[in-house]
This record gives sequence, structure tokens and C-alpha cells, in this order.
Amino acid sequence: MAALYRLLPVLRVRDVIARATPWIRALAEADFVGDIRGGDSFSDIYGLKRFVRGFLMAWTAIAVRGNIAQFPQTYGPYSSWLARHMARFLLRRSSPIIARDKTSQAVAQELVGTGRRVLLCPDVAFALLPIAPPRLELDPPARDGVPTGVIGLNVNGLMYRGGYTRRNMFALTMDYSALLPTLIERLLDEHAGEVWLIPHTYGGPGSVEDDTEAAREALRGITPALRSRVRLVLPKYDPHELKAIIGLCDFFVGSRMHACIAALSQGIPCVGIAYSRKFEGVFSSVGVGDWVIDGRVTGNPEALTRALALYRQRNDVRSELVRRADRATVELRALFRHLLGAA
Repeated sequence: MAALYRLLPVLRVRDVIARATPWIRALAEADFVGDIRGGDSFSDIYGLKRFVRGFLMAWTAIAVRGNIAQFPQTYGPYSSWLARHMARFLLRRSSPIIARDKTSQAVAQELVGTGRRVLLCPDVAFALLPIAPPRLELDPPARDGVPTGVIGLNVNGLMYRGGYTRRNMFALTMDYSALLPTLIERLLDEHAGEVWLIPHTYGGPGSVEDDTEAAREALRGITPALRSRVRLVLPKYDPHELKAIIGLCDFFVGSRMHACIAALSQGIPCVGIAYSRKFEGVFSSVGVGDWVIDGRVTGNPEALTRALALYRQRNDVRSELVRRADRATVELRALFRHLLGAA
């Protein structure tokens, strides 16, 4: 229908198509249409099929409107020539184009050429408001309220299961599922308080995406004597509530990008255990690029040593991180005020 809308520039025909197709009507009537791909899906790292699906959705906007905005996100990498070609096609028909890190800015700039400027802006989740949930459910329950000095740890279910293929899709050097119980135990050796396992993506039983079940499996690998100091945050919370829960932590380790951003944007020292280059770019935007442990090139012993060293340095970066996070939020709001004003 989008192709017909594009090929038949007759107002009466287009009105009929729009009335028959709510998606096209919404595109045609909107003042401004932007694409954000979850922040990290303008790439084929999750598979070509998913990238093509996103391409087709964006293409319908271009077919109807002639243009689409690309909101702050990661561009690339592209392992196939087809994904790279489709990315170039979309970006050359997009305005504005906004990257959330300097590496992505360079990738997008190379694809569009010198005739258009790719903008740089922090990830939109820096501006997400934390809203405390009506009730915080933990397993086991916390009888005396929220303790101080909690270490938060986000288990990435997709990494834990080897990606969508379940066969080390991201080509990790580390054994992520084996690292987690050891890391939790070593953090408890260093820390007198509790570790909370905080899921950030829900998929339900059997889902390759679900963080909760992966966290339960990791918990079973912990020495029984230490399990009483580990609590699982039970599902299900919305993004505002998850950010507020992460905000209760004194230190955070995450493998979901937006779980890490929830910590960084609140000035909480955070270690990112990464499966792609997107982590380094976003962490660098607030001055902590060296707080990323890249699972593609780092083995378990080195990752463990590095994570514990960063835990000991957490108070050294806290005040500067708060300042940079606040500045990122100001920059983000200013850019969107400008974009929506122009629209």
C-alpha cells in the first residue's frame, strides 16, 4: 500500500489508500516522523531478518512522506553488504540524522557522504524519569526495607543463552554464563551488603530474551552460604520503575545497554559487560569509556579482575559522572526542543 501511495500521486487515490490503511494515514497526517530502532538495531548484529524488517517499516515512511528522521542511536556495524546498502539507502533519505556516540556518527557520515551533517546527541534514555513502583517485590523479600549500599547486577538473557541462534551469536571470548556466579561471589567478598539481580528485558518462560529466568539460573550457581545476600527483583516493571529501582543501587554491573544507561544517567558508577561496540560509545559520552569490559575480546579471568578493580574505584568517578549525566540530559532536551520546534 505504501508503494501504491508513492506511485499514484493522485490526491483522491491517496485519500482512499490512507483511509484503508491506518498506518499510512498516521504517517501522512503526522507533523514529524522519526525512527529510533530501540537505540541499537540500525545494524545487522541481531540478524539480517530483523534489520530488513526495520528497513521496510522505515521505507514506508519515506514512501509516504519522502523523508524520515533518525533519532539518537547506534549505526553499524554491518556484516553483510546488503545491510550496508540498505542502511545507506535509508540514511540518504533521512533528515536529520542523529548518532548517540562518535563512532556511530562517523559510520553514518561515511554512508551519507559530505553533503549532509550527522548530529551527535546523548541517548534518549538519559531523559527518562525514574518513577518508584508502588511496591518493590524481591525474592527473598527484604524485611527491613531497602538496605544501603546495594550492588545491582543486570543479567542479559540474550547473552546468557548465546544470542538468537543459541550458539554464541555475538562471538564472545568470555563464557558469560560461567562468569556471573563467580563475579557475584567475588563482589560479595568485597562488599558487606547485598547484590540485587535486576532484569531489564522480559520475555516469559522459554524466551531467549528473558532476563529473569537467566538471573534465576545464575543464582543457582552461587554458593548456598552466600545466597541469602542475593535478591532477585521480580517482574514486571515498566522502564520508569526499573530506572527508579536501579537508582537505589550504589554500584551497578549491566549487560543490557539501557540498564547501564539507567545507572549512568543517575550518576551511579556502572560497569558494562558488552557484546558489541555500542557500549563503549555510550559510556564514553559521559566520560567512562574505560568502564566497559568487551566480552568479545576479554576472557573470564581478565573480566573478573577488571570488574573488581572498577568496583574499588567507584567513588573516584561518582561526582564527575553526576555532572556529565546532568549535562547529557540538558543537551538531549535542547536538541529535541529544536527539532520539534522546526517540525
